[in-house]
Amino acid sequence: MANDRKARPDRPVGSPLLHVRLAEHLERLKRESTWGERGRNALTLTKEPGLRLVLMVLGKGTKISEHQAAGPLTLHVLSGAVTFRTRDRADTLGAGELIVLEAAIYHEVEALQESVVLLTLAGAA
Repeated sequence: MANDRKARPDRPVGSPLLHVRLAEHLERLKRESTWGERGRNALTLTKEPGLRLVLMVLGKGTKISEHQAAGPLTLHVLSGAVTFRTRDRADTLGAGELIVLEAAIYHEVEALQESVVLLTLAGAA
């Protein structure tokens, strides 16, 4: 993801209990210019010590290039379909499927069609 992004002043914040209405956030993500210009957009729903949740919308053919995460993660496909690749394998995931990945494993994601995913990063600072 681009390093030139600015923190959203209106993103959900951490609290002892956070209720998130994903559909409302998805509508907003698709209205923003980033979606039209880059074919992808994301919103950090919560950023707590040890946990980060990121809602992403990816246009067909959009790739998140190879990278690694410091902690374990899950990628849950809410709609659409993506290919999740590590250096050893490739898995195609559709709506309602998720992948769990250990820390520090190189991976990339490609949207096979317009897709919405929820990324959970554990151990995130």
